[in-house]
Amino acid sequence: MATIAGGAPTLAIPAKFQELEEKLRQTVELVVRLRHDRLQLERKHQEAEQRIAELEGAVKRLMAERQVMPPALGSLLPSPNTSPDDHQGQTVHRLLELLSKEPANVTALFELGNIYERQGMYEKAILEYRKALNIDADFVDATEHLAFLLEKLNRDNEASPLWERILSLKKRR
Repeated sequence: MATIAGGAPTLAIPAKFQELEEKLRQTVELVVRLRHDRLQLERKHQEAEQRIAELEGAVKRLMAERQVMPPALGSLLPSPNTSPDDHQGQTVHRLLELLSKEPANVTALFELGNIYERQGMYEKAILEYRKALNIDADFVDATEHLAFLLEKLNRDNEASPLWERILSLKKRR
């Protein structure tokens, strides 16, 4: 046994300490990877928002050129005079109608969560994401959105297990 100045004995670094160092290293790697994934998702979200704006502009131009759209197609698209809030309200209404007929529709639950999240209705968004995950625990997009939202709300203790779940789901792919 080695001694330090003053004669106090020192112990070799226990295996538990080395295990903790390894877990810490893995956690840091996980956080770095997840932050990278988060940045990619945010970039994709911005690209999607930009693409939506471009498509809305194209629809407005086409409607102006044609003056009248066939009723079947016109019912699917918002009026060019519809504000984004009205369009989201109509979409929420359609999703709620769909969910009344198909309560296990995870895509509709996920989309409803997205709309609530964009509107700043975070608790409603969390509820919809959780409903989707109760039906399909392997729904990666819902898991990621829920984890990011919980992290945004400083609810890291709830988000942490979700990040681990995301990693295990992505490893399966």
